[in-house]
Amino acid sequence: MAVILKDLREIHNLGSATREWLVSRRRVAAFGGTHTRIAGFTEARARYAFVRHDPRFSMILVTERGEGVVWIDGAWQPCRAGQAYITAPRTPHAYHIRPGSHWRVHWLIYEETARLPALEPGRKPRLATVDGAGLQHAVEGLCDENAGRADPGALELWAALVDRMALRMLEPDSSDSRLDRLWRAIREDLGSDWTLERMARVAGMGEENLRRLCRRQTRFPPKAQLARLRMFAAADLLCHTQEKIASVAERLGYGDAFAFSTAFRRIMGQSPKHFRHARG
Repeated sequence: MAVILKDLREIHNLGSATREWLVSRRRVAAFGGTHTRIAGFTEARARYAFVRHDPRFSMILVTERGEGVVWIDGAWQPCRAGQAYITAPRTPHAYHIRPGSHWRVHWLIYEETARLPALEPGRKPRLATVDGAGLQHAVEGLCDENAGRADPGALELWAALVDRMALRMLEPDSSDSRLDRLWRAIREDLGSDWTLERMARVAGMGEENLRRLCRRQTRFPPKAQLARLRMFAAADLLCHTQEKIASVAERLGYGDAFAFSTAFRRIMGQSPKHFRHARG
């Protein structure tokens, strides 16, 4: 594949009639925790074409309608509705619109450091049959919010949904009803004392098994995923209520407001005070 691609020059061509909407990590602090660089969708038209010899990022590109052509194992293959072109860092990839087609795609670009499931550096590009509706709605919701009110809290929530839909697409068989039961119980009582032992008990498995399955599903250990769920809830409260920060911290299980602020800054990229101020 790499040998054949040497005969193709590097190309980054949107085409004059193509329209594109995107949101970068500069606008969404929560993207930092997922290593997402950019999310967006494209109405591709004539001359839309990309060839990258040594990309320093991974990518998920999903066809909603129309048809494109993608480079896999030394040959061009069609990428039709319901298919995703999945590429890893440091491996050549290429794609372009099929002549005469209108190609509508939704896509995510991740930093090389993301180490996402099924996107290990050097892995060959591939086509996958996917249910892209969830990612489509999440990406469009994120872009619409960014182009409109650009409410920081809403952007963070849309970004979290984009991340969840992408992970589901990469690991379509990774869902586990025991984990679903655990996350549902946690969301219903975020302020409770969720020890690892209690989380494992609610999930109905041992602690080591919980750690393994949680990393597989979310890319985070259980306690880190708990913190993320709490901070996304905190972002919503900070944006849509006048509740004091100390009260928000207590509601979400933090008796120490400083510990809450530290956790919020680590996950959301700024302090609760600045986050709320930016929204106002």
